[in-house]
Amino acid sequence: MIALALVLCLGVTIGVGLNHRAAADDAKPAASAAPIVNPDLQPVNSTKALSAAEQSVVRVLVVYRGYGGTPLDSVGMGSGFVVAPGYVITNYHVVEVPAEASSADVYIVPHKDAGAGYQRVELVKTWTEGDLALLKADGLKIPPLKLFAKPNKNERVVSMGYPDATDHLLNRSGTQLLEPSDAYVTQGSIALFASTNPDGSRIDTLFHTAPINHGNSGGPLLNECGQVVGVNTWTAPSTMSAGGDLDIATGQYVATRVTALQTFLASAAVTPTMASKPCYAKSEDEIVKDDALTNALAAAAEAQAARIEEQRKAEADRAALERWQLGTLVLLSVLVLILIGLIIRREMRHRHEIHMKERDVAPTAFSNETAPKAKPAHNMLDKKVKVPGVKHPIPWGWIALGLIIIAAVAFLLIKDRDTARRLTAPLAAATAPAGVVHMACTVDSAASPNPIAAAGPIEFDFDAQNACVSGKTAYERQSDGTLVRFAVNEGTQMAARLELSADGQLFKRSEFRLEPDLHKEYVTQRNALGDLRCAARPGSGAATALNQNLVKVRLLSQTYLTMPPETQTVWRCRKADAKS
Repeated sequence: MIALALVLCLGVTIGVGLNHRAAADDAKPAASAAPIVNPDLQPVNSTKALSAAEQSVVRVLVVYRGYGGTPLDSVGMGSGFVVAPGYVITNYHVVEVPAEASSADVYIVPHKDAGAGYQRVELVKTWTEGDLALLKADGLKIPPLKLFAKPNKNERVVSMGYPDATDHLLNRSGTQLLEPSDAYVTQGSIALFASTNPDGSRIDTLFHTAPINHGNSGGPLLNECGQVVGVNTWTAPSTMSAGGDLDIATGQYVATRVTALQTFLASAAVTPTMASKPCYAKSEDEIVKDDALTNALAAAAEAQAARIEEQRKAEADRAALERWQLGTLVLLSVLVLILIGLIIRREMRHRHEIHMKERDVAPTAFSNETAPKAKPAHNMLDKKVKVPGVKHPIPWGWIALGLIIIAAVAFLLIKDRDTARRLTAPLAAATAPAGVVHMACTVDSAASPNPIAAAGPIEFDFDAQNACVSGKTAYERQSDGTLVRFAVNEGTQMAARLELSADGQLFKRSEFRLEPDLHKEYVTQRNALGDLRCAARPGSGAATALNQNLVKVRLLSQTYLTMPPETQTVWRCRKADAKS
């Protein structure tokens, strides 16, 4: 019964211990590869978008007629674009009839890839102060351009149109101007927003640096997504000084903003197509490079996922092996205890039999044997009578051995449970300091087995909340709170992994040496992601794009930095006063 109770107790202990370990193993979160690309940040192909937009840009020709209806020698020229099905926008001064003419016929000549020829159009509405005119082109099948009303300063823009300077350089005759051709395209950026135009009228305008010339008037100013942000209207005029010198102003180009165009179209009951989201575009070459990088990152993510799966399986196998080892130990201990119990049982039965035999052999009052002579009474009182061969029936030595084994097994189970609890308990996260603090660091020689040569003290400003160091170097925050950044030196064949603890008190730099070809590939793909400087406004779109790029850099770096580091240096840091 004692052995059975011990076996049952041990069985319960084993089950609890193994179930505890199995639950701990099952509770481990499965690691997963970080996302590579945010679908909301997929760029528009600006090369294709602008090429498609160009087909909606038209040349505007105005044939003036005299008072007798005879065409005059002079011809008005400008540009325009399709703003709604069957409607074209241009400048008012392009279609304005001069004093020497009595009337004018207005024609549009579509782009050579638009699949349409020139046609006469009807002037349906004008706006003198805004310098805008609306033309109606019946049967025009060219798709309209989208309008975007909220461009940003310094945003890249493109001017499209048909400047007459280009026609003169190509020696185009009047007849050739009616033949569809390519638009002239220039690039620049938005320089300034204004609430008045150069004439002094209160019209929303913008200044930009995408050059336009005479003939560009009425043409669109587009963002990189091919959306209209303005109607090109003015260029800075050349002036003549009192001494006869010609002063040519450059870089001052003005467009009427889409907000003013919307007001004009609403007055004519024409509804354009508006774009609601800001433009995020990249050129064809940039996208090709990004695709190559994305493929490399996808391969890196797959490799990382495979490594994580292998690690998970190895951990599961190791945990299973530990459980089997523990179970085997407990089973052997139980078998030893059972064996001891059997030995105790056999020993107790054997001793009991001996005791019974000795009692049966001793003479009694009814036996025929002659009783031994009685000794003197005083001798019997002086000494205790001992019966030969009689021993205590309980083997205390074997019982003590069994208790020692039980205690040893219990100790192992308790120790294993405590170890598992310590290993699976979450580590206390380091508290990140609030605001920007100045940190002074010294090399921890004991924790740096092979430090950088001549490594010494360093100082930096630490902004833990925004994962920014010294106001410009951005780090990626990991799930455990640590900050990580990867860097590569273009002049040498070295790359580095930088790691900061959440509280900034531990800084670790691991340097890796790359083969020349790998280093060249790494630098090329790393530079394709641009400058990873801290975002000026946390939580903005720029900060989101920065975090996405930091993830890309980490995944890219992990595909190249697979060898052991050549140097590894650890600094211990503390808060200090900034140097003046």
